[in-house]
Amino acid sequence: MKVLVTGASGFIGRYIVKDLLNHGYEVRAFVRKKVEIEGAEIFIGDITKKETIEKALSSIDAVFHNAAYASDYGKKEDFYRVNIEGTKNVANACMKKEIKKMVYTSSAGIYGFPNTNEWITEESPKKPINVYQKTKLLSEDLLQKYDMPLTIIRPPLVLGAGGKASFLLLSKIEKGKLSYIGSGDNYITIAHAADVAQCLRLALEKGKDKEAYNVVSFICTVKQLFEEVAARLGVKEPRRHIPYALAYIAAILSEIFSKEPSLTKFRVKSFGTTRRISCEKAKKELGFKAMYDLKATVEDMVRWYKNLRKKEGSG
Repeated sequence: MKVLVTGASGFIGRYIVKDLLNHGYEVRAFVRKKVEIEGAEIFIGDITKKETIEKALSSIDAVFHNAAYASDYGKKEDFYRVNIEGTKNVANACMKKEIKKMVYTSSAGIYGFPNTNEWITEESPKKPINVYQKTKLLSEDLLQKYDMPLTIIRPPLVLGAGGKASFLLLSKIEKGKLSYIGSGDNYITIAHAADVAQCLRLALEKGKDKEAYNVVSFICTVKQLFEEVAARLGVKEPRRHIPYALAYIAAILSEIFSKEPSLTKFRVKSFGTTRRISCEKAKKELGFKAMYDLKATVEDMVRWYKNLRKKEGSG
């Protein structure tokens, strides 16, 4: 089977391509600029330019729509142009080319941050807090209206080698610049990018039409995550604690007065509230089984981070 992956050169996209190739798929990587992706056919295009998408779909059986404008801050029009209009362009092209199935990378961010120990399932209330999360939910609703086989995967915070969030987490802990928001005993749900890729592939193979599935590698407290990272880096674990209310006010001010805020409401809620997302549906219906736990994920990130630092030092 030959598949197209949009956003193939991004963090999760590269893991998707690798997983698909490892399982015998032919992969066409849809990217905005020329890149090298071993084993994949490269097609340069842009989901916001509909004329490029139809050409990319020639001889394609299924599409992994993974491209998105993903950030916890930015201009509203940019999110809508890529995440809504871009998704509409991809869906229309798929319909015209009679693509057999689309698998859509959404986000567990659509649930918001209810700050409860109750399990969040695919049927839980949707309460997105920022524009990115809102456009992901709107995109899901948009795709559901098409008469086209569709399965949706919702990852939470995604970590692993090569990720921007991974780099920021490790660099801040290494430099002693990361603080707990509150006690640090709140639970956080994490997926390794390789597990996300696995779940997306399983969604193509086994996913039910118009169904959504959460993907989770593990759940731990923020303190467990920070302490494991610090131990693997060989540095002191974070000691400072900032009250949640104070951090949230600081985030609001940072978003108002900074073009690139170092602290956002999304980050405060991500690391300052409890969110336990259930992956039982994917386990039962897709046969998903996480390959990464806390220790394996941190080992993977730290190995990559140290190699990156060595290259920077020698360069």
